[in-house]
This record gives sequence, structure tokens and C-alpha cells, in this order.
Amino acid sequence: MTYQTLQLSYLIRKHKKRKDGTVPIYLRIGMGGKRVEISASRTIAPEKWDPDRKKVKGRTPEVKSINSYLDTLKANVYDAHRQLLQEGEEISAKAIKRRLTGKDKKSHAVVDVFTKHNEKMKSLVGMDFAKGTYKRYCTCLNHIKDFLSQEYDMEYPVDKVDLEFIEAFEYYLKTKKNPCGHNSALKYVFNFKKIVHLAMRKKWLDEDPFLEYDKTLQKKSPTCLSQDELERIESTELESERLRRIRDVFVFRCYTGLAYSDACRVDGNHIKYNNEGKPYLDVKRVKTDKQAIIPLLPKAMEIIKKYHDDPETADGRLLPTISNQKTNEYLKEVATLAGVDKKLTTHVARHTCATTVMLANEVPVETVQKILGHSKLSTTMHYARVAGSKIHKDINKLQKRLAS
Repeated sequence: MTYQTLQLSYLIRKHKKRKDGTVPIYLRIGMGGKRVEISASRTIAPEKWDPDRKKVKGRTPEVKSINSYLDTLKANVYDAHRQLLQEGEEISAKAIKRRLTGKDKKSHAVVDVFTKHNEKMKSLVGMDFAKGTYKRYCTCLNHIKDFLSQEYDMEYPVDKVDLEFIEAFEYYLKTKKNPCGHNSALKYVFNFKKIVHLAMRKKWLDEDPFLEYDKTLQKKSPTCLSQDELERIESTELESERLRRIRDVFVFRCYTGLAYSDACRVDGNHIKYNNEGKPYLDVKRVKTDKQAIIPLLPKAMEIIKKYHDDPETADGRLLPTISNQKTNEYLKEVATLAGVDKKLTTHVARHTCATTVMLANEVPVETVQKILGHSKLSTTMHYARVAGSKIHKDINKLQKRLAS
């Protein structure tokens, strides 16, 4: 254990002046370049403080009593330091303060806190949380366990989490065997941030180590299909029935904007008709619990009818679906056969709906927000920024108006 000098100093806080004109005295504890302060539970008139001697001026019994008390408090600090040293505990300014204030409670391991959080989250899946959110926190916990086993200790206490720990976790995520990209790594760090804040609410952690963590997600343009690429996906002859089903569900989602989890559960009860007798889907998104009103375009209705009597939709669902992982695997084959040089995933369909099918065809962004079930318009505007063809159309219209 490296020896670090203990530094003690009294000071007054003039900005905390009381109604009677007195100010509080604080004891500053410094060690290893870090410091904390604790109240001495005494107040004095500011002019009575000796800033050089760090004591109260004068020889009155009251002054002598306060100075004697300050000496006793200092002695208590040295005693707390000695106790921690004898017990083999962490010795720091924070640890000494916790010992003095009686807050040096039993430590709580990061893994235990995270595990209990996930157990509660699991019981609330379908009510307060989507299943995908729960799975992501489970994955984050696994990353934390792997990180601790390599860099720290599986019993690492949550009250020791600091900025250095957070940055080391981010570095681990970006350099492990199957490294995470920048945004994926930061999303896991932000998941962990929730656990840290949970510990803070329970008073297991004094300060927020994320206050100085200023990393942000990189803005990326969502991958989407152009009109030509979408038409190629639709028209390509596929000999495999397996790939045809995958392609049909993908195309359906290109014309509805349904997320994968929503497409898996949508059934006949979600189909409604407006006053003109035109069909639409009225669904609540699994991820946000926000309502989405989705007009069923002819292409989408064609696919629904195609699978109306299919054995895989006998339970009432509109579409035959398989796991997200398998779907993405098969979509790669579809893209290759259609000559589309883009990495197709289930989410590309949602992006394609927003940009190529909706915004590029002059559907107002507020309408697209409602169709996609976005909580915030700013989320939808992310798609509007990449709908380049729409920008050109709008500018051409403006030029024609100005010319006339």
C-alpha cells in the first residue's frame, strides 16, 4: 500500500452566512490529490476567523471551547485514519469521511447490484420494459463480469467506481475479442450508468463518477434502400421458399415501417378501417409503448393476403416470422441474389420506409413520426436529413415557384 500524506485544514464558508451573521466552519481532508470537506458543526462571526492559524481569534471561554473542539475533531480524523490502516481497508479522504460520519457501511459489489436490477427488470418485461431492453442489460452485465475478471475483481464494490473505471470499461468493450463499435460500446456504458445512479439513490455511492464522462454517440446516417434497390428486392425470382418468406416480410416492413418486434406480433386485430374504408394498422410499439397509425399500402395488403391461410399464421398473426438473428442471416442471401450491395438487416426495412417510401414521396415528417411511432419528432428528423432526393424535389419546386 502506497503511503499518502494526510492533510487537514480548517476554513470558513462565507457564502453560507446564517441569518445571525455567523458562518460555518469546515474541515478539509486531503489525501493523494483528492479532498473532501465535512462540517465542524460550529459557526462564528467571519471577522473572528484567523486564516493563517486556521483557528478562532481571541481568548474568551467560548473561543477556547471552539478551538479545543476543532483540535478534537482533527484527532478523530487521525484516529479514523489509524483504524482504516489497521483494518486493511481503503485509505482515502472519502473513506475517512465515511468513517467519521458513520457512513462506512457494508460495500455492495457491482455484479450483485447489477444482477438484482436485472432480476427486477425481468419481472417487469411486458409492462415497464421491452424484452429487448432486458436482454441488452443482461448482455451488459456479462460484459461487466468479463471486464472485472480481467481487470479488477468480481467482488469489486460499487462505491469504488470512478471515472478511471468507466473509461477502462469503455476501452475494454472496444478492444475485446469481438470488439464493439464506438456507439455500441457507449450504449453499454450508458446502461451501466443506470446501475451506478441506482447505487447513488441507495446512498451506496457518494458522488456521480459520470459527471466528467463526456463521451457522445457518433451520428450515423441510417442505411436504407433506394427505390431501385427496393424494386430489385421485390422482383428478384427466388427459388427458395425460405428466402421468399423472408423477402416478403422484409418488403412488408419497408411499406409499413414496423420494427422487427412489432412485425412479429401484429395480427388481424390490429387492422382497422377509416371512414373511406381504407385499411390501416393501429398498434402500440413494443419498444416505446407509443401508438403507431400505419396506412396499409397496396403492396403491404398484397403480402397480408398472401399469408392469410398459411399454416404459420394460423394463430392469427399476419406474417410468418423467425428469429431476428436468422432473419438477418437470410437477408444477406436475398441481397446477394438481388444484386444489392448493402448489408440488409431487419432495421433497414424501417429506415427504407421512412426515407424512400415516405419522405422521398413528400409525406410530411409529422405524419411519418406518427406512422413510425416515434416519441420525439427529432428522431424522425434524423431520417429527413438523409432523404436527399426529397431535398432536390423541394428545391426544384421552389425554383419553379420563384421563376413564375
